[in-house]
Amino acid sequence: MKSVIVLGGYGGFGARLSKRLAADGWAVLVAGRNAAAAERLAAELPNAQPLVVDRNGDLRSALQAVRPFLLIDAAGPFQGSGYQVVEACIACGVHYIDLADARDFVCGIGRLDEVAKAAGVAVVSGGSSVPALSGAVIAELSRGMEEICSVETSISASNRATAGASVAAAILSYVGKPVRLWHGRRWRQETGWHRLHVQDYRVPGRVPIRRLVALADVPDHDIVPSAVPGKPATTFRAGPEFAFQLLTLWLLSWPVRWGWVRSLSPFARWLLPLQKLSARLGTDRSAMAIEVKGISEGEPVVGRWTLIAENGDGPEISTIAAHVLANALAAGRLAPGARHAAG
Repeated sequence: MKSVIVLGGYGGFGARLSKRLAADGWAVLVAGRNAAAAERLAAELPNAQPLVVDRNGDLRSALQAVRPFLLIDAAGPFQGSGYQVVEACIACGVHYIDLADARDFVCGIGRLDEVAKAAGVAVVSGGSSVPALSGAVIAELSRGMEEICSVETSISASNRATAGASVAAAILSYVGKPVRLWHGRRWRQETGWHRLHVQDYRVPGRVPIRRLVALADVPDHDIVPSAVPGKPATTFRAGPEFAFQLLTLWLLSWPVRWGWVRSLSPFARWLLPLQKLSARLGTDRSAMAIEVKGISEGEPVVGRWTLIAENGDGPEISTIAAHVLANALAAGRLAPGARHAAG
């Protein structure tokens, strides 16, 4: 039985991941700063124990004490974060996976490749909806295309899928901030949470969803143009269930864009209570869509993929890739080294 530390293991994403790993036979250490929350979840799971640890504290001592096979960071936030958790894992010979969607963090993980290889440790960043799941879908949709012209991705979360503090901080970190996009064969500067778009999500046999989404800053904006043939124009948008929630953030983005406010990140502590007040409203349906346009045998073609998650299962999507990667690592199918999860 291999052991895994899940940082933030009792949180919105971490708890789901802890439950599924425990069901697969992992010995799960439900880790975080809240001892009571860790103990409650660990008591519900087979082969699980609580572990009180701070990802920004002395993590090496904890790793040396419990000697896990793997650490999965489901805590964050990763925006503006350094690699101290990853470096601690490499130093202690512990494999590492995270659920990061922070552009700079995920795209910069390769700088640790040589040291990870030397330690015999596998490091995979972005084992989440982006860039892992999105990368897999883009690769499949692109099959048979000689050239890819554009890739557009969007995610819309159910209002009942209550976001944690790290998710709120991640969203607010780029609202109103410059976002670099590859469009028209050159890099352009856009504004986070602008470029509003009405997105339809349709799956045969399901009630369709239509929601407003806005520009978010994710690793795909760097990874797709650099890795996909044709250097396609790339856009990723996201949004909550209710348009008024998105439009409120859009309005608040302007003071940031104009330089009146440095960032909305400090307001994350106000966003969470407001979101929880409306958590009972709306539906329990989340969705994700990817559209790839390209050229095949000289003719334009379009590939579309849509996922609709019912019954409040939307947050599971963000943890699927890390779960699959963990089991692949346990089976010896991931080589040492540090890289992002796309591909």
